[in-house]
Amino acid sequence: MALAQSLATARGASERDVRRYADILSDQGRDAEAAPLYADALARAGADATWIHHLQLGGALERSGNWAGALPHLRKAVELAPDEPVALNYLGYAQVERGENLTEAVALLERANRLRPDDPAITDSLGWGYYRSGDIARALPLLEQAAQGQPGSVTINEHLGDAYWRAGRRFEARYAWRAASIYAEGEQKARLATKLADGVVQRMAAN
Repeated sequence: MALAQSLATARGASERDVRRYADILSDQGRDAEAAPLYADALARAGADATWIHHLQLGGALERSGNWAGALPHLRKAVELAPDEPVALNYLGYAQVERGENLTEAVALLERANRLRPDDPAITDSLGWGYYRSGDIARALPLLEQAAQGQPGSVTINEHLGDAYWRAGRRFEARYAWRAASIYAEGEQKARLATKLADGVVQRMAAN
């Protein structure tokens, strides 16, 4: 960590040095500190900047609460790499979570899923996109598939529980939420406790 910081802040630091230090900070959940470093790396890359530069910067900005700043970079990542499932999934899921541009977001996730149909995270994202769009019938099989592929995921099991609840399958909903609660922490664990006690009210968002 100290060596990476020293290399990144040294006079004549390379784009790779700066990005490596940003990666370390991001891995530690320090995205607000990582974001300006990713911006620096992007500037240093200049005309050689790739979709990864934009995705990393957009992701750090999004996770640190700067959605307005993140969105142009996430869109640029997809523009530069329209067949890259990771970029498609990030932009699509981030919009679904905010209830924004759901038609566009679901289309991005459908494309990501076609390109990588066996990725549980992408399958979950698409299922969640259908759920947030009110299409529970299409959401459930995908969320079940995602949970089978990644049974220890807190997020996937919570999504599956929400979909079961909306489908009127209360017992299965609580089973999925209990599975999610095993590894959940903090705010997510508290939210799951509320769902186990009271169920869930669907959040609907306009396209």
